[in-house]
Formats: sequence, structure tokens, C-alpha cells
Amino acid sequence: MSDGMVKAFIACGWVAAGIGGVVTALIVAGGPAAGQLVAYGIPAIFLALAYGIAKRSRLCAVAAMVTFVAMRLEWYRVAVLVEHQRGGSVLTGFWITATIFTVLYVLGVIGTFAWHARHPTEARQPGSA
Repeated sequence: MSDGMVKAFIACGWVAAGIGGVVTALIVAGGPAAGQLVAYGIPAIFLALAYGIAKRSRLCAVAAMVTFVAMRLEWYRVAVLVEHQRGGSVLTGFWITATIFTVLYVLGVIGTFAWHARHPTEARQPGSA
């Protein structure tokens, strides 16, 4: 795997976390919790994780992926309830987005680990996870 491909994998991870953070912030801003500062915690965490992934942090890449998957397990229950109440194809959209973002996060994890395997001296510098 070339350095270019490794960088592309890392970009997949930080783009996924960045999009997740921004979209979640927009949803929070337009919802009933818009005035509550604590509601912006999850978007802020994902934006911070996106920054960490962009800096090639393995810890941030794994944390973002695990957090995303854990949140999707809870959101699956919500998607089922919404589909039963309102109809439509909520679960189809849920599975499409969950699959795409999971793949992006997995590529980010692979990319950060591959980067550190290929560049072990850079991995030992302070501030590098």
C-alpha cells in the first residue's frame, strides 16, 4: 500500500467524523435542544476526533469508529420505531448510511495503523497517538 493510499484511507476517516459532527450539530441546532449547550457535546467530540484522525491518531480513529457503531446500535431502535409510526423506508436509509460511514471509519482505522507501521519514527514524536 502506497503512502498516497494510506493518506486517502486516513482522509476517509476524518471526513466521516467531520461530516458526522457537522450534520449532528445542524440537527441539534434545529431541534428542541437547540438552546442547551450540552446537546452540542457529541458533535464537538466528533469534530475533535476528526481533527485527531487528520493528525493520524490511531486512538482517535478507533474511538470514532467504536462510538459511531455504538450510537448506530441505539439509533437502530429509533429508526424501527419511526418506520412503524410513520411508514416509509426509514430502515433502508438507516442501513445505507450506517454501511457507508462504517466503511469510511474502518478505512480511517486501517489508514492510521498503516501510517504508523510505515513511519515508526514519526509515530514516536510527542503528541502522536
